[in-house]
Amino acid sequence: MQTLSLVFLTPYLLAVAANLCFGTASVKFSYFSARFGATWMNQLKVTIALVGFVVAFLLTENYASLSTNSWLSLLGSGVVGLFLGDWFLFKAFAHLGATRTLVIYSFQPFLLGLYGFLFLNQGLNIWQIFAIICMVACVFTFLLERNRQVGHWDLKNFFYAFLGIFFDALGVVLSRQAYEMSPDLGSSQANAIRAIGAVAIFILIKPSSLKNIYHDLKNLAQTERNQAIGASLLGTFISLSFYLRALKTAHVASLTAISITGPIWVSFIEHAREKKWPNRYLWIAFGFFICGFALMTKGLTQ
Repeated sequence: MQTLSLVFLTPYLLAVAANLCFGTASVKFSYFSARFGATWMNQLKVTIALVGFVVAFLLTENYASLSTNSWLSLLGSGVVGLFLGDWFLFKAFAHLGATRTLVIYSFQPFLLGLYGFLFLNQGLNIWQIFAIICMVACVFTFLLERNRQVGHWDLKNFFYAFLGIFFDALGVVLSRQAYEMSPDLGSSQANAIRAIGAVAIFILIKPSSLKNIYHDLKNLAQTERNQAIGASLLGTFISLSFYLRALKTAHVASLTAISITGPIWVSFIEHAREKKWPNRYLWIAFGFFICGFALMTKGLTQ
């Protein structure tokens, strides 16, 4: 019974790990997006990730023969998720910061839950519904805190964040479709194809962009260069390696509800860097998350 429970929970634990990796990297994504622009940071991270995924595929996986539709789904996932979605997300990062941007992920469970219900025959039991409500309550706790601190919202960048989440959700949908059509598909192969789709768009738009990024990196101080490369590896290569393994078998709406771990973790990082004790909003949000994760776990075993 314990082994069965672990099998059920493994995809969701991988999703938590993916969100912690992306959340940690998003602090540096915000910094470099503000300094060099969302396009520069986005292309750097997806190019470095592509190299990582190709190496990981060659070392750990066998090639899975894919249908034309699977190829198109994965390439399309890269274009809408890694290119468009992350570009909008990084635009929001540059102006709103990591935590306020990541809380918008609360909308994603609804988008992907609808997809799972309509196309994957994945219903939602009462425990999973309450779990998603807790996750969303956690997010609104953060929103309340930010509104109290700032006093207003930057609507343009808020909209950028929402578009980022929307296109990211669409990318997840296309990736899941590829898995449905090709059950033998490995996560490294899937991620490599997605990254190829994104990098190809960058090169089509500006053929010299890779050369420009290389020169920018070369001119950075060694510490910042290591931070940019490290954030790209952690936030894209490692994070997506975990996430697509989770996506292959997980309940879609429950999986995306776990994205709330991102803003919680980033908020803790920010408080640690500023050497401030977390305020009551953070503790309340963390309480909602624990309740939501517990309810989701219970829902999976029903």
